[in-house]
Amino acid sequence: MGIRIVIDSTSDVTDEIIEKYNLKMVPLTVNFENESFLDKVELSSSEFFEKLEKAEKLPTTSQVSPGAFVEAFSEILLEGDQILGIFLASEFSGTYDSARIAKDMIGSDNIRIIDSRSVCLGTFSLILEAIKLVNEKKTIDQIVAELEATKDKVVAIAGLDTLKYLEKGGRLSKGQAVVGSILNIKPVIEIKDGKLAVIEKVRGKNKTIKWIDEWIEKNNYDLSDKTVLLFHARSYDQLKVLRETIEEKYKIKEIIEQEIGPVIGTHAGPGVLGVSFLNK
Repeated sequence: MGIRIVIDSTSDVTDEIIEKYNLKMVPLTVNFENESFLDKVELSSSEFFEKLEKAEKLPTTSQVSPGAFVEAFSEILLEGDQILGIFLASEFSGTYDSARIAKDMIGSDNIRIIDSRSVCLGTFSLILEAIKLVNEKKTIDQIVAELEATKDKVVAIAGLDTLKYLEKGGRLSKGQAVVGSILNIKPVIEIKDGKLAVIEKVRGKNKTIKWIDEWIEKNNYDLSDKTVLLFHARSYDQLKVLRETIEEKYKIKEIIEQEIGPVIGTHAGPGVLGVSFLNK
């Protein structure tokens, strides 16, 4: 009996990793005015941002239904594997609760569900740790215990072009989202313990890279033994500059690049530049 990892689409795990480690990805849904798309299945990142540019009304997102999880879980159980589900923070979506409902509906002891307390690249960092533990042939109970202890070691920050998308989607209050666009101020958010918080306001987009470099140095993060995730949203040129800035300086073990998907793009908008790793 093996262990199969189930994830949702908001972790934005690369297709290569999904395929290599046989992960099961269950998508959320992006809703434009007259049409809906399964995240990353029926709508790619590039297609999404093209539609977002033309949309008169901002899209919305929908959580995974319990029924979709019942279908995914049942298929895996029939193959004789145990299930380790790792999903975005319950504070951000009902997806985690849908997975728990599905688990209760099936009534199997071979399903474990973890609330990552993060989203996107933060959840991705936790999923990479889960893959490592599965490959080390640890039992599912050992893996769950280690992941629960690791959640507070996830470091995830993102420089945004604007907070309007998070505010419109209800992920930040209007008060939190008031950052001076007239002054070209770019917010940096931290994703931790199921919360989003603005931790810095940088004047100008190019200074975000300098701020991230200084933030790594100031916190004395040792990245020489770590996998670092670099995420962007239509900001690949910036991502390349950031990579060149930090890769050699901090002797980073491995870097994985990814563009955020449609659901995360709905709430973050274009212009994102993010960094994540496990500080352990």
